[in-house]
Amino acid sequence: MDAHPTAPDPAATRPTYLTGGAAAGVVLGIFLAILLAGLDALVVATALPTIAASLHQADGITFVASAYLIASTVAIPLFSKLSDLYSRRSIFLIALAIFIGGSALAGTSQTLGELILFRGIQGFGSGAFLPVGIAMVALLFSPENRARLTGVLSAAGGISIVVGPLLGSYIVDVTTWRWVFYVNLPIGVAAMIVLLLTLGPLRPTERGRFDVAGAVLLAGWVSALMYPLVEISDASWTWTTPASVALLAAAAVLLVLFVAFELRSRDPLVPLRLLGRRVVAATGTISLVTGIVLTALITLLSVFVGVVLLPGNPNEANLVRDVVYFFAIPLILGAVASGGLLARLPYRIVMVPSLLLAGVCALFLYGVTPSTPLWTLADGFLPVGGLVLPLIPFGFGAGVGLAGATIAIQNEVPRHEVGAGIGITRFLQSLGGAVGLSLFTVYITWRSTQGLPPIPTPGDALAAAVAAYRAVFLVMAVLTILAGAVALGISGRASSGRRDVPGADLTRAAPEPVPAPLRTPP
Repeated sequence: MDAHPTAPDPAATRPTYLTGGAAAGVVLGIFLAILLAGLDALVVATALPTIAASLHQADGITFVASAYLIASTVAIPLFSKLSDLYSRRSIFLIALAIFIGGSALAGTSQTLGELILFRGIQGFGSGAFLPVGIAMVALLFSPENRARLTGVLSAAGGISIVVGPLLGSYIVDVTTWRWVFYVNLPIGVAAMIVLLLTLGPLRPTERGRFDVAGAVLLAGWVSALMYPLVEISDASWTWTTPASVALLAAAAVLLVLFVAFELRSRDPLVPLRLLGRRVVAATGTISLVTGIVLTALITLLSVFVGVVLLPGNPNEANLVRDVVYFFAIPLILGAVASGGLLARLPYRIVMVPSLLLAGVCALFLYGVTPSTPLWTLADGFLPVGGLVLPLIPFGFGAGVGLAGATIAIQNEVPRHEVGAGIGITRFLQSLGGAVGLSLFTVYITWRSTQGLPPIPTPGDALAAAVAAYRAVFLVMAVLTILAGAVALGISGRASSGRRDVPGADLTRAAPEPVPAPLRTPP
């Protein structure tokens, strides 16, 4: 008998990863789900006027969009935590089933109230797609490949910006608006089938308890905050409306209770202690800022072009769409490029200059005037001036920064908490987008009416509107530059593999929640 224990074989403890057709199938399934969530929001936004006319209920139509956003924001940390406690595949598929069911119900809506309810169901299901999908990528792929794939998956949001309005317009032109929702069914079912055939259960080796009290407090303060902000930005309420005051006060109280409860909980819904890690604090801040900037820019830029630069233009809708493309397409390219760059270079070397470039270029939007052309083209295709010129590097840099934050959190958080870590950043991004857009809209509405004479001329109103939008663009630029400075606090690189230790069952057919080597499905 050997007197000395045999040293473990490093190859036996080294994690194995998905390759080949199984890998392609998993990525395709996750990508389709993420794309569906992004497309649905924009396709429905395009169809809202048609939906309002069909249901004969114009009042409250904005809640068709806000119900989706509020439900999605609340769902992100819930599903992220559940994915850390149970099978990630099962949680992802359950969320996808909820989204598909909500889509089917939304298509049958006969009243605005029904549609708002079913849109909330859709939004709730969509809250799982990106955080749980990215968490699965963190377990299934090597550090170098997960950086590239995360960049590709992060680009789904930009692709939805490009395709969503076109798809929405096409659907309402050739068929009923109900197909805006029904189109999700075959795509969603295809994603489910692909994932069922190629993906293992991904059960954690350790399980805690689901934080029910934390979930209730989270839903309470998020809803109490966002509902009055939506009403105020829609000019239905004011800051001094009793309902606004009561709900905002309730949101503040519930938020304090939520933070206090989560910090003391042994198994919190949102592990706020992770914010004590510098990488989590930094990526969370970047996600919050980019959520504020990107959500508001896409919406307000479209309104600015239509109201200030193209008033009365018969081709306004197409031109507005084309301007947004000059931002959205570089955003996609930046997200995709970030994966390749971060597979080779440290996080801060890639993210800091990208976000600073985006912020500095955003400063040029502060100089727009009613006479600024949409674009100036050399040789008929190369942008060399106009409104769109700063949008190109702005979009590319923001795409690199946003995807980079996701890749960093994915690699630096302990494996058993990767879902919660990604959930924190996604939650902050979604919350920042909703709150930021509401506050910017309220400010523009207020600023556009301040200092005007009792009977303002069209020129007076236009000047006030331009001043309001320029102030908002300046704030966006400053926030993006600050995000670049925050990125200095992100150390390490995606290819280090520092968190790569076995910790989950990756086999397709394993019956028990125990670690096992990965094998490609037959």
